[in-house]
Amino acid sequence: MLFNQGNAGNPELLSGIDYQPLSGFQPELAAQCWLVLYDGQIVVNDEDHYLWHSLDQFEAHMSQRAVVTGYLHEQAVGIVELSSLADGLQTTSIRSLLSVSDSTVYAHISHSLQILTSRKEHAFCGCCGHRKREKSGEWAMVCTGCGHPTYPRISPCVIVVVSRGEELLLVRHIRHGQQSTMHTLVAGYVEPGESAEAAVRREVFEETGLTLGDVNYCFSQSWPFPHSLMLGFHAEYKSGELVLEEKELCFGGWFHKDSLPELPPEFTISRQLVDYVL
Repeated sequence: MLFNQGNAGNPELLSGIDYQPLSGFQPELAAQCWLVLYDGQIVVNDEDHYLWHSLDQFEAHMSQRAVVTGYLHEQAVGIVELSSLADGLQTTSIRSLLSVSDSTVYAHISHSLQILTSRKEHAFCGCCGHRKREKSGEWAMVCTGCGHPTYPRISPCVIVVVSRGEELLLVRHIRHGQQSTMHTLVAGYVEPGESAEAAVRREVFEETGLTLGDVNYCFSQSWPFPHSLMLGFHAEYKSGELVLEEKELCFGGWFHKDSLPELPPEFTISRQLVDYVL
């Protein structure tokens, strides 16, 4: 199988990633393998691999033209999304696949998904409404009417592991379901005109009522849900009592480093930040 256990965002492993993204659209390049999606799921082949060597059986089901995104183990790879799925084909969730994948597979899927998302979101011009087309050599979509280019959107987010002596602050988000037992970290988008460090302090205060001491950057991870760049931080607790923002969080608490609850999979930056400070 191609689903190898690994640590997708650990900076010590990044040098070993064997996926090389293209710097832009290359219409003349033919792919040797394809990542196929349907309804937000990855279509797997008979051998339970997530890559397909041919798109022949999918030709009548493509929602848009397939695109080559890079080189995986020196083979050109691309991505395509289907509008319908033939009987007998199986799918798996993106998160499930990533949870048992190595850094190379994560880099490939993350990049490919963000290119696909950009093409879908920027099919029409936000300035004049005309249809956009691909620009060779770049990942921009260019308006056929006014010529306005739109590049893939990257949304900066902060995520922070907060420590208080031997304890870590862990939370559960309402959007993940109140019945979930998985604990994670405070996170949120950077606002216009705001530094990443200021966003860390604001998000922690807004969601938990706590103020922070030192805030230090650790590492980042591209997060393809749908186009985030997660900036990971470690911060020291300074003051305040835990008061949860109930629209965002259903639980929050301090946990001793030697007695942690269920955590996210190893490929996630939240888990890697926890491991980083242990």
